[in-house]
Amino acid sequence: MFRSRRSASLVCAFTFSVGMAAAGSAMAGDTLLPANRWQLPKNYESEISAAQAYVNAVLHRGHWDSHRGHHGRHGHRRPVIVDVRSIPEYVAGHPEGAHNIPYPYIYQNCPQSERAEDGACTNGGDKIDQDPQVFVDAVKKAIPDKSTPIYTLCRTGHRSVLAANLLTEAGYKHVRNIWQGFSGKPKVSLVGETLYGPLDLNHDGDITEADNDGWRYYQGLPYSTRIRPRLIYWPYASYYFQ
Repeated sequence: MFRSRRSASLVCAFTFSVGMAAAGSAMAGDTLLPANRWQLPKNYESEISAAQAYVNAVLHRGHWDSHRGHHGRHGHRRPVIVDVRSIPEYVAGHPEGAHNIPYPYIYQNCPQSERAEDGACTNGGDKIDQDPQVFVDAVKKAIPDKSTPIYTLCRTGHRSVLAANLLTEAGYKHVRNIWQGFSGKPKVSLVGETLYGPLDLNHDGDITEADNDGWRYYQGLPYSTRIRPRLIYWPYASYYFQ
């Protein structure tokens, strides 16, 4: 995340013909690369955009009794967002109705001056780690029906991939990763074989958080700071009210 303001005129460009050649070779051999933005191994159903996740899980949440599920594949089941970010990140803003079940860490400690507006620590800090099985058990308690469509969400689409894999391994049948994440990352542009970026999406002359491509920033999707008891991670409930 860009905490300091940088001139948008400082645009990095580089060629990546080797990477393009490798990708072309993979496609030629009918072996597709993982679709998540971090190129991590995946065993979950698919990616989903932040915008589509908002439409399915938030905007239409009151209509699932009378409308079919996503693309008609999941019947009348309402998708549920599992926000795996740390507690301070969730407190700073989250999709309405999202369950906060943190993974792979529950809390990260840092001075308030080093905490971004989205609640993340910008320079690291000591963490309270989450055990993978404890995470899965918490999801099972919150969402016992394993046919429920689940959308995993984190800050930039990395932790959410790890969580999506765990839930799929635990037997959840329709797990999708929200590709951009809640805060997102800077956008780049591919012209020929040259990659330009980061991009000043709002044309204000600076690269800032507002140029990140996630739910909260450039996409401008609604989010809430309301803490609803049934949606928090109860073993660390006191951390939501510090």
